[in-house]
Amino acid sequence: MAVSIHKGDQGFTSLLNGERVRKDHPIIELVGEIDELSAWIGITRSELGESSNKIDDILEQLQGQLSLVMASISSSQSEQPYLLPESPTYLNILEDWIAAIEAQINIPNVFLKAGKTRLGADFNLLRVISRRMERKAVMLFAEKDKDINQILPYLNRLSTLFYVLWLFADQKLD
Repeated sequence: MAVSIHKGDQGFTSLLNGERVRKDHPIIELVGEIDELSAWIGITRSELGESSNKIDDILEQLQGQLSLVMASISSSQSEQPYLLPESPTYLNILEDWIAAIEAQINIPNVFLKAGKTRLGADFNLLRVISRRMERKAVMLFAEKDKDINQILPYLNRLSTLFYVLWLFADQKLD
Protein backbone atom coordinates (compact mmCIF):
# COMPACT_ATOMS: atom_id res chain seq x y z
CA MET A 1 0.00 0.00 0.00
CA ALA A 2 1.29 3.46 -0.88
CA VAL A 3 1.67 6.13 1.76
CA SER A 4 -0.02 8.73 -0.45
CA ILE A 5 -3.44 7.63 -1.66
CA HIS A 6 -4.74 11.14 -2.51
CA LYS A 7 -8.03 10.70 -0.63
CA GLY A 8 -7.53 13.98 1.24
CA ASP A 9 -6.78 16.14 -1.79
CA GLN A 10 -10.24 17.72 -1.73
CA GLY A 11 -10.02 18.71 1.96
CA PHE A 12 -11.79 15.68 3.43
CA THR A 13 -10.60 12.89 5.71
CA SER A 14 -12.15 9.89 7.43
CA LEU A 15 -13.24 9.42 11.00
CA LEU A 16 -12.62 6.08 12.68
CA ASN A 17 -16.06 4.84 11.56
CA GLY A 18 -15.24 5.64 7.92
CA GLU A 19 -17.42 8.75 7.71
CA ARG A 20 -15.84 11.42 5.50
CA VAL A 21 -15.66 14.90 7.04
CA ARG A 22 -13.93 18.16 6.18
CA LYS A 23 -10.42 18.50 7.56
CA ASP A 24 -11.56 21.53 9.57
CA HIS A 25 -14.28 19.50 11.33
CA PRO A 26 -14.11 20.02 15.13
CA ILE A 27 -13.27 16.35 15.72
CA ILE A 28 -10.36 16.54 13.27
CA GLU A 29 -9.19 19.81 14.88
CA LEU A 30 -9.17 18.20 18.33
CA VAL A 31 -7.48 15.01 17.16
CA GLY A 32 -4.85 17.20 15.46
CA GLU A 33 -4.23 19.07 18.73
CA ILE A 34 -3.74 15.77 20.57
CA ASP A 35 -1.43 14.52 17.83
CA GLU A 36 0.63 17.73 18.16
CA LEU A 37 0.84 17.26 21.92
CA SER A 38 2.08 13.70 21.43
CA ALA A 39 4.73 14.93 18.99
CA TRP A 40 5.96 17.52 21.51
CA ILE A 41 6.00 14.83 24.19
CA GLY A 42 8.32 12.90 21.88
CA ILE A 43 10.64 15.90 21.61
CA THR A 44 10.63 16.25 25.39
CA ARG A 45 11.40 12.55 25.81
CA SER A 46 14.38 12.90 23.47
CA GLU A 47 15.82 15.57 25.78
CA LEU A 48 15.56 13.56 28.99
CA GLY A 49 18.77 12.31 30.53
CA GLU A 50 19.30 8.82 31.85
CA SER A 51 18.45 9.97 35.37
CA SER A 52 14.90 10.63 34.18
CA ASN A 53 13.80 7.09 33.30
CA LYS A 54 10.69 7.36 35.50
CA ILE A 55 9.60 10.54 33.71
CA ASP A 56 10.30 8.90 30.35
CA ASP A 57 8.09 5.96 31.38
CA ILE A 58 5.28 8.39 32.25
CA LEU A 59 5.63 10.25 28.96
CA GLU A 60 5.74 7.04 26.93
CA GLN A 61 2.58 5.79 28.65
CA LEU A 62 0.95 9.16 27.98
CA GLN A 63 1.68 8.84 24.27
CA GLY A 64 -0.06 5.46 24.25
CA GLN A 65 -3.01 6.83 26.20
CA LEU A 66 -3.31 9.79 23.85
CA SER A 67 -3.52 7.42 20.85
CA LEU A 68 -6.54 5.78 22.49
CA VAL A 69 -8.03 9.17 23.38
CA MET A 70 -7.76 10.14 19.69
CA ALA A 71 -9.53 6.90 18.72
CA SER A 72 -12.26 7.60 21.25
CA ILE A 73 -12.79 11.12 19.96
CA SER A 74 -12.62 10.05 16.31
CA SER A 75 -15.34 7.46 16.93
CA SER A 76 -17.49 9.70 19.18
CA GLN A 77 -20.14 10.17 16.49
CA SER A 78 -20.41 6.44 15.82
CA GLU A 79 -23.29 4.34 17.02
CA GLN A 80 -20.74 2.27 18.95
CA PRO A 81 -17.97 4.70 19.97
CA TYR A 82 -14.65 3.42 21.23
CA LEU A 83 -14.55 4.12 24.98
CA LEU A 84 -11.45 4.39 27.10
CA PRO A 85 -10.78 1.48 29.46
CA GLU A 86 -12.60 1.86 32.75
CA SER A 87 -10.34 0.24 35.34
CA PRO A 88 -7.94 1.60 36.34
CA THR A 89 -9.01 4.69 34.56
CA TYR A 90 -6.52 6.84 32.74
CA LEU A 91 -7.79 9.67 34.93
CA ASN A 92 -6.79 7.74 38.08
CA ILE A 93 -3.38 7.01 36.60
CA LEU A 94 -2.81 10.71 35.89
CA GLU A 95 -3.94 11.66 39.39
CA ASP A 96 -1.56 9.12 40.92
CA TRP A 97 1.35 10.51 38.88
CA ILE A 98 0.43 14.07 39.87
CA ALA A 99 0.26 13.16 43.58
CA ALA A 100 3.61 11.33 43.45
CA ILE A 101 5.35 14.28 41.80
CA GLU A 102 3.67 16.87 44.05
CA ALA A 103 5.05 15.05 47.09
CA GLN A 104 8.58 15.79 45.82
CA ILE A 105 8.29 19.48 44.93
CA ASN A 106 7.46 22.90 46.32
CA ILE A 107 4.48 24.52 44.65
CA PRO A 108 4.93 28.29 44.54
CA ASN A 109 2.04 30.66 45.05
CA VAL A 110 3.12 33.00 42.25
CA PHE A 111 3.01 33.10 38.46
CA LEU A 112 6.11 31.43 37.07
CA LYS A 113 8.23 32.25 34.08
CA ALA A 114 9.48 29.29 32.08
CA GLY A 115 13.13 29.13 31.13
CA LYS A 116 15.01 28.17 34.26
CA THR A 117 15.80 24.83 32.59
CA ARG A 118 15.27 23.59 29.05
CA LEU A 119 13.30 20.58 30.30
CA GLY A 120 11.13 22.79 32.50
CA ALA A 121 10.39 25.00 29.50
CA ASP A 122 9.47 21.89 27.49
CA PHE A 123 6.99 20.82 30.16
CA ASN A 124 5.54 24.32 30.26
CA LEU A 125 5.03 24.15 26.49
CA LEU A 126 3.28 20.79 26.94
CA ARG A 127 1.08 22.41 29.61
CA VAL A 128 0.10 25.24 27.27
CA ILE A 129 -0.64 22.89 24.35
CA SER A 130 -2.74 20.66 26.60
CA ARG A 131 -4.75 23.69 27.78
CA ARG A 132 -5.44 24.70 24.15
CA MET A 133 -6.43 21.10 23.40
CA GLU A 134 -8.79 21.08 26.37
CA ARG A 135 -10.48 24.29 25.16
CA LYS A 136 -11.13 22.65 21.77
CA ALA A 137 -12.55 19.58 23.52
CA VAL A 138 -14.91 21.73 25.60
CA MET A 139 -16.15 23.42 22.41
CA LEU A 140 -16.63 20.07 20.66
CA PHE A 141 -18.46 18.33 23.47
CA ALA A 142 -20.57 21.36 24.38
CA GLU A 143 -21.69 21.42 20.76
CA LYS A 144 -22.74 17.77 20.98
CA ASP A 145 -24.07 18.22 24.53
CA LYS A 146 -22.24 15.13 25.70
CA ASP A 147 -19.01 14.14 27.34
CA ILE A 148 -17.70 10.82 26.08
CA ASN A 149 -16.41 8.71 28.90
CA GLN A 150 -13.67 10.56 30.83
CA ILE A 151 -12.23 12.69 28.06
CA LEU A 152 -12.75 16.18 29.52
CA PRO A 153 -11.51 15.39 33.05
CA TYR A 154 -8.55 13.50 31.56
CA LEU A 155 -7.59 16.42 29.33
CA ASN A 156 -7.94 18.79 32.27
CA ARG A 157 -5.56 16.73 34.41
CA LEU A 158 -2.96 16.60 31.64
CA SER A 159 -2.16 20.28 32.08
CA THR A 160 -1.80 19.72 35.83
CA LEU A 161 0.58 16.83 35.21
CA PHE A 162 2.71 18.96 32.90
CA TYR A 163 2.69 21.79 35.45
CA VAL A 164 4.05 19.57 38.24
CA LEU A 165 6.57 18.05 35.81
CA TRP A 166 7.70 21.59 34.94
CA LEU A 167 8.25 22.32 38.63
CA PHE A 168 9.97 18.96 39.13
CA ALA A 169 12.32 19.60 36.21
CA ASP A 170 13.24 23.05 37.50
CA GLN A 171 13.59 22.01 41.15
CA LYS A 172 14.99 18.48 41.01
CA LEU A 173 16.69 18.07 37.65
CA ASP A 174 18.42 21.46 37.62
